[in-house]
Amino acid sequence: DKSNKKIFLNQKCLKFIHTSCNFTKQKILNFGIEPSKVVMVPLGVDLNLFRPTSIEVKEKTRDLLGIPKGSLVIGSFQKDGNGWGEGLEPKLIKGPDVFIKAVRELAKDYPVFVLLVGPSRGYAKKELEKNNIAYKSMGYVENFNEVASYYKALDLYLVTSRIEGGPQAILESMASGVPLVSTKVGMAVDVIFDGENGFLAEVENISEIVQKAKLIIENQTLREKLIKNALEAVKDYSWEKISQRYLQEIYLKLIN
Repeated sequence: DKSNKKIFLNQKCLKFIHTSCNFTKQKILNFGIEPSKVVMVPLGVDLNLFRPTSIEVKEKTRDLLGIPKGSLVIGSFQKDGNGWGEGLEPKLIKGPDVFIKAVRELAKDYPVFVLLVGPSRGYAKKELEKNNIAYKSMGYVENFNEVASYYKALDLYLVTSRIEGGPQAILESMASGVPLVSTKVGMAVDVIFDGENGFLAEVENISEIVQKAKLIIENQTLREKLIKNALEAVKDYSWEKISQRYLQEIYLKLIN
């Protein structure tokens, strides 16, 4: 609210405000910003880098990562600890506490293995250990191309955030052929059509997240439908298309 107030008071000095999702756009408009000054251009994804994989490559990737055979591999690729140290204090807007509670419930019925990517994951690691849930943490990945390879090991991706602008992982999961459940944050409500190309859940609704995750796990026909539809939907978010929107709707306006 402090940032929005500052923007509102100084909007005459601004050419426009860019946001990546309609959820944030509406919040900005509700604060009294002139509609003509708000531009919504979403994030994009490199479809040449993030691609679906084969069963053989998935198994090879898991072997390289030391993931036990038969595991249900759930991904969480983000920074969800405060600061740039160990991250023992959770960054609650990212919902690491919600994620832990959800995987704890899933681990009661399935052989869950969590793959973490990103820095400052101390809270998540500590809680996974406390709940005896197997995991591997890749930490901060310097080479972005490596991130795409980790999606190849996943069966399911969970976005459990309370607030988001993206997250990027939604598009990356969809492009990688990994079914996902996301809370209704950021771009999720623009990109995901519940039950068609992924699942949406209310923020902090752990039972809904778990229930929809179980639908993906147990229903192969549904799972295949979600993956197929997600691969089609994510084509609209290729960087080739989104970069043109950035050019036309943002950068050219700055020089004209």
